[in-house]
Amino acid sequence: MGKLNQLRKFFLRSIRYPSQIALLLLILLSIGCDAKPKKSKFHSSIFSRIKIIGNRGTAPGQFVKPRSIAVDLDDNVYVCDMTGRIQKFNQEGDYLLQWQMPQIERGRPKGMTLDHEGNIVVVEPHYSRINHFNKEGKLMSQWGAHGNNKGQLSFPRAIAIGNDGSAYVSEFQIIERVQKFQLNRKSVLFEIQGAGNADGQFNRAEGLSLSPEGNLFVADSCNHRIQVFSADGTFLKSIGKAGTARGEFSYPYDIRIDDVGNQYICEFGNSRLTILDSKGQVIELIGQAGSLPGEFNNPWSLALDSKGNLYVADSQNHRIQKLIRNKSLAEKNTSKDSAVTILKLENDNLTITN
Repeated sequence: MGKLNQLRKFFLRSIRYPSQIALLLLILLSIGCDAKPKKSKFHSSIFSRIKIIGNRGTAPGQFVKPRSIAVDLDDNVYVCDMTGRIQKFNQEGDYLLQWQMPQIERGRPKGMTLDHEGNIVVVEPHYSRINHFNKEGKLMSQWGAHGNNKGQLSFPRAIAIGNDGSAYVSEFQIIERVQKFQLNRKSVLFEIQGAGNADGQFNRAEGLSLSPEGNLFVADSCNHRIQVFSADGTFLKSIGKAGTARGEFSYPYDIRIDDVGNQYICEFGNSRLTILDSKGQVIELIGQAGSLPGEFNNPWSLALDSKGNLYVADSQNHRIQKLIRNKSLAEKNTSKDSAVTILKLENDNLTITN
């Protein structure tokens, strides 16, 4: 701005001197030639290109701080944002439909996944409940009661559905814990709880994901780490620590795991993605703070489709970024959610259909 003000003053003085006006025009022309548009610094060995979906606004196809994403069996994409609505897009990013959450007075939804009947599951932290919608937005069922007793929910943040239909739910504020519910949601198989930074304790547990072996990965966001537990809730290991270097995290908010065990982590604090292999070793880092394609501003959530494409809720940029997988890798790594077993529960009898 200082140079522009100097040029403006020079221009006003130069009106009386035509030769100086000519010089001013040459200076402005040179400035214009040097002003080059910024280019994205996106580099990845896994993803070849990026597609941007949406921008800021409340019209169909626009977002206000998108907070969570889910992908169904047809690779349709569902996004919830701070307006309290769910929008549905096809795999090309075209808007299809939307619906509003039943209540938003207390707060907005956070946390989405797909259940084993193909319904969209949406977590409502401020109402301490879980909602199941069909693909057209019809509310099919709700469950959850507020409280910190076993089986109750206190500010739930995320949900993951196991192959047996069981549900893992992360919570914080009143109580820091993760609970595993049976398919019928009437009983709790286990709970892992405790506020702190020791093994098996949490400080704002956020995103959840299940590995091909059935291990539970928890984005322990304010402890800047990922914690891993067995299917019965036994602590296995911790990955990462606070920082900006490779293998370090700053507020990891979500994690997704593909069929070969690669782990995709979005870091709210570092505004980047970290990708680990099945052994927890860093494959690559993607992105930095910014608004260009491949850059992020406080990413909140992730989802993988059946082709291994990665969707990122780029919250403060009010958009979704779709990272399109290299064709050579697309058939090797697919979403953990793409191979779904259909479960039906009638009169407490479980029917399994592959």
